[in-house]
Amino acid sequence: MKIPTDFDLADIITDQKVAPPPRKPRLQKHDIFMDIKKFKAIDDHAIKVAQQRHRSFRGLIWHLVYSSKHVKTHVEKVRVLFKWIVHRDPGTKVFDTNSGNNTVENIIEQFKNGKSTHAQIFQILCLYAGLNCKIICGKAKGKDYKPADSCNDDKYQHCWNAVCIDGNWFPVDTKWAAKRKTHPGSEEFYFLTDPEKLLLSHWSSDPVWQLVDRAISLQEFENLPFVKPHFYVCELNFMANVKSTIQTKRGQVKWDLGITQPTKFYFRMTTFDSGSELVDGQSLKNFVYHEVHNGRANFILRSPPQGMYLLKLYAKQFKTDRKEEITKFQEVVSYRVQIDRTCIEDDPLPCCWDRTWGPGTRSERMCLYPVQKKGTITTTEKSICIEINKTRPVNIFCRCIRNSWNERELQKCIKIKDNDTKAYVALTMPMSGEYGLEFYGSFPNQQETVYTHVCQYLVVCTRRDDDQNEELLQQYLLSPGSKNVESFEKMTAKNVQPINSIPNGIGSPPSSFQLSVVNMNDADLPDPVPMNHPTNHKFENNNTWDKHVKKICEGKYSTFRELMWDLIYSKKLEDETTKARILFSWLASVNRQELSFEDVEPGSPEEVLSGMSNGRTTYAMAFHTLCLHSGLHCKVITGVAKGSDYKPGQPLGPGSNHHTWNVVLIDGIWRLVDVRFARRPTQTSSGELSYEVDTHFFLTHPVLFIYTHYPDDVRWQLLEQQVSEEEFCNMPIMTPHFFLLGIDLLSHKLANIYSADQVYIALKYPNKRTYSFTFSIQNVDGSEEYEGVKFNRYAMLEAADGMVTFRVRLPKSGTYNLIVYAKEDISDKKENMFAEICEYKVIQETVSSTVHKPYPPCAYQSWGVGAAFHKFGLTTNQNSGIVETLNGEVKIEITSPKAMQFRSRLLHHEQTGEFEGYVTYKTVDGENVFNVTAPFKGEFGLEIYAKDPDTDTKKMRHVAQYLICCNEDVKTLQLPKLPSGFLGPQPMLVKYEIVAASHPDPVIHTDGNRIEIVFKTSEAMRFTASMSEAETTNDCSDHVFIQSGDSEVKLLVEPPRKGFFVLCVHGNPFTDSSHQIPGLYNYLLYCKAVTKEVVPFPKQFGYWKEGCYMWKPMSIKSGLSGEFVPFAVRVPNAKTVAVVVNKDWTPLVLNESGIWEGSIQINCTEPSNKVVLVASYGDDQLRFATLLEYVL
Repeated sequence: MKIPTDFDLADIITDQKVAPPPRKPRLQKHDIFMDIKKFKAIDDHAIKVAQQRHRSFRGLIWHLVYSSKHVKTHVEKVRVLFKWIVHRDPGTKVFDTNSGNNTVENIIEQFKNGKSTHAQIFQILCLYAGLNCKIICGKAKGKDYKPADSCNDDKYQHCWNAVCIDGNWFPVDTKWAAKRKTHPGSEEFYFLTDPEKLLLSHWSSDPVWQLVDRAISLQEFENLPFVKPHFYVCELNFMANVKSTIQTKRGQVKWDLGITQPTKFYFRMTTFDSGSELVDGQSLKNFVYHEVHNGRANFILRSPPQGMYLLKLYAKQFKTDRKEEITKFQEVVSYRVQIDRTCIEDDPLPCCWDRTWGPGTRSERMCLYPVQKKGTITTTEKSICIEINKTRPVNIFCRCIRNSWNERELQKCIKIKDNDTKAYVALTMPMSGEYGLEFYGSFPNQQETVYTHVCQYLVVCTRRDDDQNEELLQQYLLSPGSKNVESFEKMTAKNVQPINSIPNGIGSPPSSFQLSVVNMNDADLPDPVPMNHPTNHKFENNNTWDKHVKKICEGKYSTFRELMWDLIYSKKLEDETTKARILFSWLASVNRQELSFEDVEPGSPEEVLSGMSNGRTTYAMAFHTLCLHSGLHCKVITGVAKGSDYKPGQPLGPGSNHHTWNVVLIDGIWRLVDVRFARRPTQTSSGELSYEVDTHFFLTHPVLFIYTHYPDDVRWQLLEQQVSEEEFCNMPIMTPHFFLLGIDLLSHKLANIYSADQVYIALKYPNKRTYSFTFSIQNVDGSEEYEGVKFNRYAMLEAADGMVTFRVRLPKSGTYNLIVYAKEDISDKKENMFAEICEYKVIQETVSSTVHKPYPPCAYQSWGVGAAFHKFGLTTNQNSGIVETLNGEVKIEITSPKAMQFRSRLLHHEQTGEFEGYVTYKTVDGENVFNVTAPFKGEFGLEIYAKDPDTDTKKMRHVAQYLICCNEDVKTLQLPKLPSGFLGPQPMLVKYEIVAASHPDPVIHTDGNRIEIVFKTSEAMRFTASMSEAETTNDCSDHVFIQSGDSEVKLLVEPPRKGFFVLCVHGNPFTDSSHQIPGLYNYLLYCKAVTKEVVPFPKQFGYWKEGCYMWKPMSIKSGLSGEFVPFAVRVPNAKTVAVVVNKDWTPLVLNESGIWEGSIQINCTEPSNKVVLVASYGDDQLRFATLLEYVL
């Protein structure tokens, strides 16, 4: 790039500006810029220039500072110089030609020979760029430094810079930034660092250049913790005044670090001199306890053997987006640990796999949420039980550790009860002491079973071991010289007994007990008659009889007589229903392969039951035998049944689907029972096969039984209006779950559904209960998709007001199986999985000329509001799952009982582009409003997710899903893509009792380019605002002006051009000294036209935002030549207010109304292009604070 001929370097001796004295800056780093990405264009420019050689220093300064349109302000100049030095290769030449001695070029070139420093070069560049810059000399804790070391050694001598920005001095260390440019975030720490943070690693020998309220001595500096830049990158903070040396004379030392974002820690403890991690054979890591809980990282140091140690803490921060996760631990702080005397009670912690105790990010990723949040469990009991909630099926394995104990024996102390939604882990501790309990998880159905460490707990048992003996201790202690060598794979393969398993105890029947058989003379038994109404059962389904049956199932019996004594007769049962239920439950639960007796005679009951293991005996025959020997009349019924392999409408040929079941006489009425269908195989968490009992098939009402069972003798239908075999085959397949949930057929009573275009299928369910539904569609030829799209996508489900509707529009003719699944949404139910309820056969005879398109690919098959919607207590004006647009737009309002976090997503079946810009979410008067604009004619899926901010979980719950149908030809305006929930009031607005008085709607459309936004306040507030162009993110904050009143704050906004703009309003009370300025309200502005001349507002500084108000001038145009400009401004608590033009000070006069007034002559022909409004607040009339700065 050619250098202009009129460009000359400044004379830094004569033109040097008068610098303000060094003092603590009024601003902090985040007040100058919020996001480092703001400097991306500047950084790219600086790095590009750093890779080039220049003919002269004049050319370097021109190219680096003055040629770029992005480098204008002092901050931008400092940034480009900082980035150039940090990214320049120190081993390469900067200039093409060799220059003479005592030239700037020579000083810069001498850097590679070590004759000039980073600080010297940075100061030279700053001075020639018109910046005030100083070199600071002192001590710095470098990479060779160890905590509490003396800094008197010359190797700790260091120099850095301080640069002046808007009257505030900020430290800059280009040397240390260059060393850390490969560490994410660490390089930026040394750019305009907050002095109180830099003071932990840099100490100025001149106290005033420490730039803090109270300067510290070198000894105090040495006693500060040795902190690395990554400490602040991870947004950590000290919760207490911890020094560089952790000293314990007796007992334990505890300290905390504050965390603001999810952060993972790692630590390393070594001997101070030798760097060994082992002392007396013990790993030093086991003397440090660490857990993260309630926004704090807790560390507890136990006393290792007497001596001096070095403890280093490492950290990495987890981002919301997993792709941005920093996967490498970096050091954040280190301490010297001085142990003067070892505490006898301080044994090392159990040697577990991880160094962090308690649940954390890893457990959430495995979808496991332990109820126990803290990492330490202290108990005086012998056993503990830990409850774990799951959001998906996960296999759990646990491992118990105690130092010097045999893990194989300890593994027997763990009992696990596990299902898909919860797990209970019980640990029985043989003796008092400390145990480590580790949890591992593995997702089922993976090709290879891999267990991942999830979390671990320190269990401290403090009970008195009155029964302790040496024999028990020797059982668990490792023998001398041995190790815990059992492999992890072997331990996970072992069977884990469930909690509360009942040991078996067999009662011997008395010698007088004899089995009897009931008389089954048909002449003495009633005929089968229809049962019109259900009969109330005397039997109560309580745990007493379930436990009794389970105990009998686990027993071994040598004779049928012993079995029947324990099962029925020892309980002295008289009620026929209870007897039948116990027999039914036992037969449906027992493992038939383990049924064996000692002496089996032909025709005996033992032969009947033993024959079940090889299939010679059916369940109906076995139940018949049990009933006859229990005093119950029973018959075996033959016929056909719709089993798991039966398809809707399938005809029943000879011998197909043959089945047997029972009728049992209860209180003089024949009742239907099918043990075989009631027996449901399932797999336990340990991998064993067990059986659940489906009680639907016990004493089933004939009206329900006929859907699955058709007897050869139609009298045993027990129906008043008997059903033919053809009618039986044409009934839809309905499972026991269908009747258990109280569901009924509404639209289609037959299994076969014929469709010429679209078909609507409706079921009815109890309106007072909440259900979830899903479905699957498959062609009878086995195919599940058409042209790469699943058939499921060609149907939609909607459940509301006690009716579930399926809209099916298949893309091609054929025959399909439609299977419907359902579950009741019960939060406290342990096992709550979808189960099949019914099945139809859909025969698509023809399709329309226009091939049906699939529905949008949303996350769920159910449309409308979901189960989580009601759990959150939400209500809406749109209960239907299908919404038609009006003029291409749809508005959905959701009312929440409290402030919630929402997100949304818009999808189309074919277009895979981003549609975020067509959905806006805002909060208006407590209503959550989603405005959807259809991108074009067609169908779109709108997904809405919500989260309660008061809960610990980070997971957004799917609450609603709508089908947006646009049948209009529309031309829509795409809104900018903004994060979901970004617009509208932020949480601190309510806390500070602020009201958006003039514009409660966060989306503002304006015909002109001037908007006045008013907020009502209940206390004195300090507001700030930023505005950017939505599409380009160009900063337009100089077109926002803040006016402060007694009980209101007014924002004057003048967008500089047509288009969308994002306005972010921040603020905090005057009484808040934390320097944190939280967000209050976010707006989206759409300026339709520029009706007013665009002139930037004056730049506003910190003191202006503390109650100041400007009547005139709101702006000053360029081109003035001696005109007088009137000023009228309110500045609370000011002693003097003045206007500075070209170093000419003109004081303003305070009138009776408390307004500072005056007329200022401004001549734009002068070299200065700034007009500055300043004020003095104290007795020192020489100290002025800048309020406003007009740039002409």
